[in-house]
Amino acid sequence: MLIKGYIFAPILSLIIKWNILIIMAVSEYELAFLLIAIFLTLIKASQVVSRKFGLPDVLGELITGIILGPTILGVLYLKENPSSSLSSILKVNQYQLDLTGIVINFISEFAVLLLLFKVGMEVDFDDLKKVKTPAFLTASIGIILPIIGGFFMIYTVIRASSLSLIPPGIPLFSAAVFLGVALTATSIGISTRLFLDLDKMRTKVAQTVVGAAIIDDIIAVALFSIIVAYYGGSEGSGFIGIIVNITIFFIVSILLFKYIIPAFMNKTKSYIDSSVPVFVSIAFMLFMSVFAQTLGLAPIIGAFMAGVIIGNEDDYLDIHKDFEPITSWIIPFFFLDIGLSVNLTEVLSVSVIVVAFALVTVAIIAKFLAGYLGTVFLGYTKGEARTTGLSMAARGEVTLIFAFTGFSYGYFTELFYGIIILSVVLITIMLIPTMKYAMKNWLPVTEYSSPPETEPNY
Repeated sequence: MLIKGYIFAPILSLIIKWNILIIMAVSEYELAFLLIAIFLTLIKASQVVSRKFGLPDVLGELITGIILGPTILGVLYLKENPSSSLSSILKVNQYQLDLTGIVINFISEFAVLLLLFKVGMEVDFDDLKKVKTPAFLTASIGIILPIIGGFFMIYTVIRASSLSLIPPGIPLFSAAVFLGVALTATSIGISTRLFLDLDKMRTKVAQTVVGAAIIDDIIAVALFSIIVAYYGGSEGSGFIGIIVNITIFFIVSILLFKYIIPAFMNKTKSYIDSSVPVFVSIAFMLFMSVFAQTLGLAPIIGAFMAGVIIGNEDDYLDIHKDFEPITSWIIPFFFLDIGLSVNLTEVLSVSVIVVAFALVTVAIIAKFLAGYLGTVFLGYTKGEARTTGLSMAARGEVTLIFAFTGFSYGYFTELFYGIIILSVVLITIMLIPTMKYAMKNWLPVTEYSSPPETEPNY
């Protein structure tokens, strides 16, 4: 027995130490696990309530984020140093909050990629060919008018305002350039989510919006990269590099679509495993996102292109059903994250609200006119043209990234940056019910697609 004690005591001690280490490692993410559980529960509850009142899921998810965020409850505030109203109750430290912020932000970023990948799978090249002219025209006008709107805001409303919105010593022209380009980026996440929920994704309006938004984002990212290169002190090398990178991205995408992916599919046909399409698709989506970001493009462009390539591969036509269990709980985190990332109480005053609504008005009108003028003279009905304009008016993550860059470069004050965030939230809240009404009443029930097999999710 004594010998056994000498043998097993060190082993038992080692096991206990390892268990303690494992528990300590897991406990670091305990707050993240708890908040994810709370968020998932409330997201589903918000969806149930939204559907009961005939509202889209997106609106419920966004409002849930605002309620849980610093504006009301402060359950989690995703800023540089995340904070939570539960810290004192749960006795969590800043390290745990930082880890939680990283986890939630990662899920949100992954959600955006999945959403754009899912949208890409819905795009058919034959359908895009039918709307290439209105898509390009809409995107072109959608770049010019918001830039004009940005200059209008800076030289009229902002200049006349008594608020401290432009830092001392910053030329109005420079601030106008940053604001104008920030307003050019269309967020297709919200509009495409509604198109998908209402089974309108394969209408010519939805295809036009997606095509225009992709062209829009590529041009916007190119313009913004040039501006950042110029104001960052590296003028002269930005434009050529961006053109080269965009060319490389599309050449590689074409090669993948034409040769590499089909050859890979042929190799995997003999391997019978229903999980292969999902594994391959997610990996490919992430590779393309990283590739796009490496070239200086937005990672969502890579995710979208991956979806287009996979969605047009004949062997993967049934992958939509395989993705539904994954996307149904991850994608809502993107809209929840918007509410968790902004404290609306810090910018709520009469003068700030006036400036915010002026910015909202300019932002919506610029994109609405782009969508309307880009389609109404090309055979679209007035209802379809108005729906296109409303769908192009949505703003989101790309606008916030551009705005943050302008703020970090010192061209916006913190107050003005807060106004831009508030404007994005207001645009989202205002446009969602308006777009839903337009899609349900101004678009045909079916056009390129067959009737939905299941009840639309809204």
